[in-house]
Amino acid sequence: MPASNRLTWIAAVGVLLVCALAPVGVAKTNRKADKLIAQVKAAEARKEWDKALELAEQALSLDPANISYQLTATRVRFEVAQFHIDRGKKLRGQGQLAEALADFEKAYAINPASSMAEDEARRTRGMIERNAKKPDMPAEEKALTPAQISRKESEAKFATMLPLPELKPLNSQAITLKMNNQPPKVLFETLGKLAGINVLFDPDFVTPGAGKPQSIEFNGTTLEESLDYLAMVTKSFWKPLSGNAIFVTQDNPAKRRDFEEQIVKVFYLQNVTKAQELQEIVTALRTVAEIQKVFTYQAQNAVIARAEADKIALAEKIVADLDKPRSEVVVDILVMQVSKNKTLNLAAAVAPTGINSPISFTPRSGISIPTSSTGSTGTTTTTTTTTTTTTTTGSTGSSVALSNVGRISTGDFSLTVPGGLLEAMLSDSNTKVLQSPQVRAVDGEKVSLKIGSRQPIASGSFQPGIGGVGINPLVNTQFTFIDVGVIVDMTPKIHGPDEVSLHLEVEISNISNFVNLGGIDQPVIATSKIVNDVRLRQGEVNLLGGLMQKQDTKSTTGVPGLSSIPILGHLFSSDTITTNDSEFVLAIIPHIMRSPDLTDVNLRGIAAGNSTTVKLNYAPRKQAPADAATAPAPASTAPLPGNPAPGTTGVPLTPPRTAPATLVPGLPFVPGGAPVPQAGEPPPDVKPPSAPLETIAAGDVRVMFTPADANVPLNQPITVNLVVENAVDLFSAPLTVKFDPKILRLNDVVQGELLGKDGQKVVFSKNVLNDQGEATIALNRFPGAAGVTAQGGATLVTLVFQAVGRGDTTVTLPQFTLRNAKGQAITAAVPQLTVRVK
Repeated sequence: MPASNRLTWIAAVGVLLVCALAPVGVAKTNRKADKLIAQVKAAEARKEWDKALELAEQALSLDPANISYQLTATRVRFEVAQFHIDRGKKLRGQGQLAEALADFEKAYAINPASSMAEDEARRTRGMIERNAKKPDMPAEEKALTPAQISRKESEAKFATMLPLPELKPLNSQAITLKMNNQPPKVLFETLGKLAGINVLFDPDFVTPGAGKPQSIEFNGTTLEESLDYLAMVTKSFWKPLSGNAIFVTQDNPAKRRDFEEQIVKVFYLQNVTKAQELQEIVTALRTVAEIQKVFTYQAQNAVIARAEADKIALAEKIVADLDKPRSEVVVDILVMQVSKNKTLNLAAAVAPTGINSPISFTPRSGISIPTSSTGSTGTTTTTTTTTTTTTTTGSTGSSVALSNVGRISTGDFSLTVPGGLLEAMLSDSNTKVLQSPQVRAVDGEKVSLKIGSRQPIASGSFQPGIGGVGINPLVNTQFTFIDVGVIVDMTPKIHGPDEVSLHLEVEISNISNFVNLGGIDQPVIATSKIVNDVRLRQGEVNLLGGLMQKQDTKSTTGVPGLSSIPILGHLFSSDTITTNDSEFVLAIIPHIMRSPDLTDVNLRGIAAGNSTTVKLNYAPRKQAPADAATAPAPASTAPLPGNPAPGTTGVPLTPPRTAPATLVPGLPFVPGGAPVPQAGEPPPDVKPPSAPLETIAAGDVRVMFTPADANVPLNQPITVNLVVENAVDLFSAPLTVKFDPKILRLNDVVQGELLGKDGQKVVFSKNVLNDQGEATIALNRFPGAAGVTAQGGATLVTLVFQAVGRGDTTVTLPQFTLRNAKGQAITAAVPQLTVRVK
């Protein structure tokens, strides 16, 4: 091979190798990038976001122009940035602000387009600077953002907003009080002292002539009821200022507008589904509760109202009565349709359908005129010659030349002879349709059920353009779709738990056949529709259908005249007998799933004041059960029920019954029962001692009658002192004395020096019932004073009896309690007095 040829061949081989190896290198690069992309997906599945981003960046660096690699890298970059943002928020919530800031900054470095990463990083830097400036900040607030701290402060402020003050009297027992011819101010003050509450008056209320003296008597009423009674007879208005204080003023529109408290309340409705329902409730509040400032917030189904306390309470009652789940009913619908069609065809005749034989003109070829001719040319090519062939075809029509009219004969006409038919055919078809749909509906809401198909029907056509020569105009046909099948529209109205009214519209349709109209097959739809209103009981079956139809059709076709010949006429006619039977039944069965949940509280009427003022009254609240330390001791069997046996240290702690008040000379007013503080609650305005009280053990405090035994003749007085020894911080001593009215009569009860030994006034009341052999006595130091201490012996009360009958009897204290300034019971043995009358 010459040298030049050899060099040319080597150059050609080199070019081929380069061309062959270049694609191989690219393929290797793409395969490596694809492998990295697969590793990216695996790292994403394992939540290894940083590794996934590193692999995606490597794949993109191998082929930066690859769109798929670009999309993968962008997506992973966004996911990794979001991961660091979420982790930074979690670390910041745990108080690790430096680590959180590092995550936010990394997220921003990965995805600089993330405004969230930038905002969180800036917010975290501000928190770090704030904590550095305020090292004494509570630890739980250091991890809070400024917005979270502000929200927390707002929530704490909201939590400190107080509701309407609720009166909590020191003495919660029923009030028995009688006062004669006293001014309103004295009446309210007396009632307040009896219950242990403070009474404040409007300056206009205490002016001279502000109220006429009134006489009142309460027997077993609560404090709120007593205050309402006083307010009514004195034409006054009172409101609580705190748990132990009330404010009293005249009852008129101006004073109520100035002093009556208003409440803002948000009602969250749970069962409202429409804006109309929400608006109807608002209308009811404006009309019935007379609340003018009321608004709706449909996004939360909420109603915001601002009004007086009683109006808001009435609104709460109305909303609770109206905001109830609506009743629901499930209706079973049974659709039953039976159709039976029978057809009988009988024919044994010549021309059974009559004679309809047209005579056709078929002229012979000799007298007819050829109407057209066609020719075709074919070409055949061989190696040496080319041959062309032409073929001509002619056809003969029914046209005849005028010169050949005389040659027309019967041979130029043709006739079809009718044939005979022998037919005996019976067709019998049965159709049954059974459908049982079930629908559930809410009270008053329409529900629709459609079972079937939508059938297109041509409703019109239009021509958008004008056709020219050789161009067909375009015609468009419009179609309307109608529902075919079972269509049920139902609107229920539920009456209580047992009955429901239904407005029903039931339509059952099907395609019976098709009719060609304008070249389009239009369906013929058979329809049965029922519109009915019915009231049914739970589970009751009602038949809405029951339509039966029977149709018999007989048709005869044949040769006129010949078909009417008796007997022989059957040879020239045919008979068709058709019988159609159909029956349609629709059954409705309702089942009430939820009925109105109305309780006795919803159905009960409540007192709501008069035409100008809304005022609600409340029954006494149930007292919480006392704990074991202050629970009343069980009744003893000797010597009287409720009194411990002699020598025991247990004392029944049942609060005493209050007695009617008695006006005592030297005191402005004396309530019938001293306020009895509850266990663990200090009286109002009472300052506790600076040092804790000494614990009083059983047996340290002694209570005794002096003398303990008395022997007196008939009709002689008996004076007995009730003495208390070693009592510390003694504040009150309510007691009940029980004696035999056939032997003793209690003529007088005199306050002892014990509770008033320091010069403080003592609220003293007594109620002596000699016919029942019982006396109720209450001694109580005025609120604000401290208790007294009796290291030796001091008289609590002096009882003056008179012997009215002979015999032996025992005077007991079935209810007796010593209490300190904090209202705590002081344990002491209950004494007894033995009296012998000669």
